[in-house]
Amino acid sequence: MSYVKQEKERSIIQQQIVQRIETLGFKVTPQPKWGESYFLLNDEIGIALDYTHLNYRREFVFKFSKDKYEFFYNNHRHFFQLFICESSERVFIIPLSLVMEIFHDIYASGSNFKEFKPNIKLRNGVWFLRFFGQYDITDYLNRYDFLISESKTLFRLPPARFNSIIEVKTLEEKYIQLAEENHLRADSLHATTVDMLKRIGEWSGFEVITEGVPLGLPDFPYQIDCLWYKGGDLYLAIEVCHHGVVEKDKDALKLAKQHGARKVIIVSEINKMERIRKLFMFEGDIKSWTEVWSFERVFSLFESGAKFFKDFDKFKRYGWTDNMSEFI
Repeated sequence: MSYVKQEKERSIIQQQIVQRIETLGFKVTPQPKWGESYFLLNDEIGIALDYTHLNYRREFVFKFSKDKYEFFYNNHRHFFQLFICESSERVFIIPLSLVMEIFHDIYASGSNFKEFKPNIKLRNGVWFLRFFGQYDITDYLNRYDFLISESKTLFRLPPARFNSIIEVKTLEEKYIQLAEENHLRADSLHATTVDMLKRIGEWSGFEVITEGVPLGLPDFPYQIDCLWYKGGDLYLAIEVCHHGVVEKDKDALKLAKQHGARKVIIVSEINKMERIRKLFMFEGDIKSWTEVWSFERVFSLFESGAKFFKDFDKFKRYGWTDNMSEFI
């Protein structure tokens, strides 16, 4: 493909993506002072659109400037890199915090290059971003809801679709819908999420305690949102951080790990993940046993489980009936 044709194709696809973002309720403003593919969403969120096509090695290769990302990280923290892989239906929406985490790995390797050429490749159904290491970015494919979660000014959106099957809803709309459909508490996002985690644990064969203290520790100083047990052993301690204090959740989970939890999890908004990462940065071994999950990811996990077990409950039943049963 000629360079002129590639540039024309890049321009068309970039415009399609900008229009798609506008349908989510954002005002998209070009930022020529940063470069021709940089935009501000509602004057608060920066995005960069990088396009490439598939090469002969079946890879999507991009240029990556260290100075550029350090500038955004230091001056404009609400920023996303959009890697466009030859199609407006194949866009990886990467938050700046992940980009800088990758750069920290590069620094640790001792590299002093100013420009890199990362590549994205599909292998066995998983999308990998490859640098000096490999990063599974499958979950970042077409995640326009990340932009919505980051926004401070986008309060309520009309229903919009960014592909043929995924409808964009705010967190508040989504938790209320899931609560109503699955008989969960609907008085708050926190309560609904705790009920989801309880049910997910029960589906997985765990005994679950919610909003209580670990077994055998009546003087434990914190109430933990969700505790998963099996055979009397504490496998997971989970805190849901919505309007709460992250420092309190950190201390509660750290203490739970010290008293036997095999892993601890914080559930939070996407735009809080950078702060949580910083709080755990100097916490020694506990950071290696901690995971941060977004509300959106927990919702997705719960929906998948609810759909499966709705049919599975019928599938595992047995007993005599007058007539043959059919499920279509």
